[in-house]
Amino acid sequence: MSVDNETAASGHYSGTSDPTIWFRSHFDQAAGEIVEFFAGDGISLKGSRVADVGCGDGITDLGLAQQAEPARLVGFDIRPTDREHLLELARQAGVELPGDGLPANLDFITSGEVRLPAEDRSFDYVVSWSAFEHILEPVPLLREIRRILTDEGVLFIQLWPFYHSMHGTHLVDWFPEGFAQYRHDDEHILATMQADGDPALVAEMFQAYQTLNRITADELLASLRQAGFRVAKLALQTDAVHIPEQASHLAASQVGISGIKLLAVKAGEPAPPVGAAASTPVRAGRKGVRVARRLLQRTDSALARLETSRPGGSR
Repeated sequence: MSVDNETAASGHYSGTSDPTIWFRSHFDQAAGEIVEFFAGDGISLKGSRVADVGCGDGITDLGLAQQAEPARLVGFDIRPTDREHLLELARQAGVELPGDGLPANLDFITSGEVRLPAEDRSFDYVVSWSAFEHILEPVPLLREIRRILTDEGVLFIQLWPFYHSMHGTHLVDWFPEGFAQYRHDDEHILATMQADGDPALVAEMFQAYQTLNRITADELLASLRQAGFRVAKLALQTDAVHIPEQASHLAASQVGISGIKLLAVKAGEPAPPVGAAASTPVRAGRKGVRVARRLLQRTDSALARLETSRPGGSR
């Protein structure tokens, strides 16, 4: 089963989408795009050591392990990857698994936010799929990625969507018209989500939206340079969009570039840190995080009141 780009985009961040669409958009499409992007430069991951930084639920890695056949593939994430859930999703999608378990070449390891539990120069390739918009300190993590890469290693990064683009909120389920981050304030966004969504999913997605780092394509490339990388190949995803008046002040590159894929290689030594601002060239303000926490506390309180009011609920 293949998933077209429009369907994958609408379901990419959607916990309410069909589980099969969610699975296939990552197992088939995301993994396939990684393999294809490398192959465009004559690079095969077969028999190599590959790390995925920000692997999430592990679906993309399962697809990559089967499609690319690396000798070893390790998915790193700050949250433990639920292997049993991954296996269940794969079974439901009809994926053939060796011995009804994960492939022998696939492993998952919990990491720190800017620390990867791996030896120096222990991976030939590092990939990251739709993770760097969530990383609040990209430069320190990129330095760590550089550390675990071999000197001839290659880094692949895909990021979609950039915060300032049409669906940069990741809230396409509730705001299909796009640019909700400029059309509405946070109170309205949360109220809209609460009116039509599972409370747990609403809390998770609203927090994810509020803590996006708002990095731009130019800032991502600047972060790579500061961490000691040189971008060797670049592909931008651009879209025709209708720009609302509230977003008319933005640069064309901000509203028009929705995503990026790139290959980067080591280039000299990383630049020395020059204070906190130098290591975090993004604008995920703490004010936004505090606002999110206050609104989520209200949500939690409302849910608690709803629970106690139900027949048989705790009182």
